[in-house]
Amino acid sequence: MGFSAVPIGILAPLAPQWWDGKWWLVLGVLAVALGWALLGLRRKEPHQRYRENVAIRLVVGDLFKQDASPVIGMTATFDTLVPDVIAATSVQGVFLKAVYAGSQEKLDADLDRALAEFRPEGTIAKPGKQVVYPLGTVATLSPPGSIRYYCAAYTRMDEQNRANGTIRSVLDSLDNSWEAADVHGNGEPICVPVIGQGQSRIPELTPEISIRLIAFSFLLRSKRSRFASELRIVVHPSEQDKINFPEFQAFLTSLAAS
Repeated sequence: MGFSAVPIGILAPLAPQWWDGKWWLVLGVLAVALGWALLGLRRKEPHQRYRENVAIRLVVGDLFKQDASPVIGMTATFDTLVPDVIAATSVQGVFLKAVYAGSQEKLDADLDRALAEFRPEGTIAKPGKQVVYPLGTVATLSPPGSIRYYCAAYTRMDEQNRANGTIRSVLDSLDNSWEAADVHGNGEPICVPVIGQGQSRIPELTPEISIRLIAFSFLLRSKRSRFASELRIVVHPSEQDKINFPEFQAFLTSLAAS
């Protein structure tokens, strides 16, 4: 409204008769002011580019519709049975449906091939899979298509199939996911969900802390060598109100200055 008042204030004394009957002008000014205000209030998705020639972006949407290689959190036993062991609404449950059309057999076959290079650390007596791999193990899957999937073990199952993890296990799984992307990827973007929520909830890992941890881990590894052109942290639409977008943008900006 201040911008609109400038030309009006200049013209009014020069041509006072011109304004007679032009009540619609007030409505026009109000409409422009309202549109400007709504544009300013629109939630902007944080984005920052760094001197390492990589970018970090926070987006609201579907993890599996990003045209990027996702990191998928799993347990150290790499359980896949939905819904008896893994919740159908979890990232892994959606992964099974979206990528493998609900075929647990195909997913298990790909996991077995990817895990053949890793040595298990033991077994556990529980329903579902019982072979335990070290925390931080990343199984890289390449089903038909150009997208790779980095299945990272950051939680353990107990005898009742209750998942538990720590911030340390999350960091280890992220670090190993970046290494896997360096080996198997071609520099394509990587997308990561907000880790540590849902059934595998880590109490001290709030959504705000989680996205900062993911971003910092990615940028720290990128300083050594560029393994992906972009990190896309994907927030489910139902979770976006838990994230302070301007504060996260400020955090990303501060990383650029460090």
